[in-house]
Amino acid sequence: MKKLTRDTQEPLLPHIRPLTKNKIRKYLYAAIFIIAIYLLSRSLNNNNIIQTGIGRNGDFIEFQPNVLAPVVEPVVNNVKLDIYMEAQCPDTSRFFRQQLKKAWDLLIRLNRIELNVIPFGKARCTERGNDFECQCQHGPTECEINQLMNCVIDRYGFPHTYLPAVLCMQGKYSLEEAMKCVTEHFPVEYNRMRECASGPRGRRLLALSGQKTASLTPAIDFIPWIVINGARNSDALYDLTQNTCEAMQPIPQVCREYLSSIQK
Repeated sequence: MKKLTRDTQEPLLPHIRPLTKNKIRKYLYAAIFIIAIYLLSRSLNNNNIIQTGIGRNGDFIEFQPNVLAPVVEPVVNNVKLDIYMEAQCPDTSRFFRQQLKKAWDLLIRLNRIELNVIPFGKARCTERGNDFECQCQHGPTECEINQLMNCVIDRYGFPHTYLPAVLCMQGKYSLEEAMKCVTEHFPVEYNRMRECASGPRGRRLLALSGQKTASLTPAIDFIPWIVINGARNSDALYDLTQNTCEAMQPIPQVCREYLSSIQK
């Protein structure tokens, strides 16, 4: 028998004709191609396969295996809190001591409250040339302290900076007593704040607060007038923390704990 080498031209399987081998090779390639297409199609459709099962009531139900529900990120809102007040109003002083300070101390770290304090109340300001003449509900001293509050708010802008001083001034019986709060919180600003409170700038700032107050709908008929997210909230007079917390979505943990505590 003739020995076969790599250089021989005779087929390794002499009993199979070359033409037959080519056909077998084509069939194998075609089969492999069909199997690959099938496996790829099955893989792509695997997540869309709807299967059936039997529910608790015996009915057939459809479900999609291994399909994860989309993750929905919670929308976090800020609460806009506007407080229209006046410096010597007993109801405002009570609200500041019992409600505003408590709510602010508890919720300030959330950084979700946009607080605006508007000192004016039921005052009236009339323009006189380049100045204003103002009358306040509780007399001239209230106007001076209202003006001082407006000067401090205008100077510092951010409630975490100005609110401690305004809380301190609330209910003081004289401008001199209110100025002690400036000495305590902003000692280097004493002269500037005193001049502002007693001068045309303070009266102009008071008149601007009057414009904001006059734009309210409905018009104020009580002080303090508390507005949460654009709507007057009379319940906040009795529990500002609760009403502010309930306006937050989602409600933060510190609020959930507070709301739970008042229900006990």
